[in-house]
Amino acid sequence: MILLVDAGNTRAKFGWLDPASGEREAQTHALDYAHIDTLSGWLAELEGRPTRVLGVSVTGSTASRMIETVCIHQCGLRVEWMDATHSLGGLHNHYEQASQLGPDRWAAVLGLLWRVHTSAAWQSGVPMLLANFGTACTIDTIANLPAAQGKRQAHFVGGLILPGPLLMARSLADGTAHLPYVQGESADYPTNTHDAISSGITAAQAGALLRQWRTALDHFKTAPQVFVSGGGWPLVQDETQRALARAQTDLGLPEAPPQYLAGPVLDGLAWLAG
Repeated sequence: MILLVDAGNTRAKFGWLDPASGEREAQTHALDYAHIDTLSGWLAELEGRPTRVLGVSVTGSTASRMIETVCIHQCGLRVEWMDATHSLGGLHNHYEQASQLGPDRWAAVLGLLWRVHTSAAWQSGVPMLLANFGTACTIDTIANLPAAQGKRQAHFVGGLILPGPLLMARSLADGTAHLPYVQGESADYPTNTHDAISSGITAAQAGALLRQWRTALDHFKTAPQVFVSGGGWPLVQDETQRALARAQTDLGLPEAPPQYLAGPVLDGLAWLAG
């Protein structure tokens, strides 16, 4: 059994892979860093004993060491922390300096590639867009571009980083004298402060996704398939789906709503580990 670790900004997610059978966890195990000490109990309940630990971390070294300490104590294993590279798993990285790409983004687009690499759309050259609405919102695109001898090569072409929905709300509350930290309703013309804040946040998140969707459409001459993930997705889901559906209708394209991925980072780690 291989233990998979996604140490994010706010919390850590854990999964596992049985490389012999390809079996995965039924549900990921998520922990706030204040409760990392309970990881030992979860590891003890696993049916198999991990023989390897593979992970990515974007949190501080203290939290990473906490996870590693538990893994050493419980499993006798150190965590193999993965960083972004120029090429891995058949995916070419277009970042100017590969090491500057967040390892979680790299693992997530590898997980997306694992999901789509056998699909007819991917094989025909349809680009794929992954928006992760976490503490930070990242919107990344991969494309299967023509290569030599009629073949295609998978490329991570880049993406956006912006504050996630909850971070936007927190920044308004912390950076202004009178605006509250709220979760109101999204509306076209909000008539109270709570709804005005929530509507502004959802509009910003949906607008960023729609920008990248239109950019991919213009660049690759075909509309990308959209995938979403992250704990902030429910907060922006309605606005994002409406904006995307409206854009598709206006351009005479078939409506294709975003597809939710529960754990693209762990998917990418599992693909590499398997």
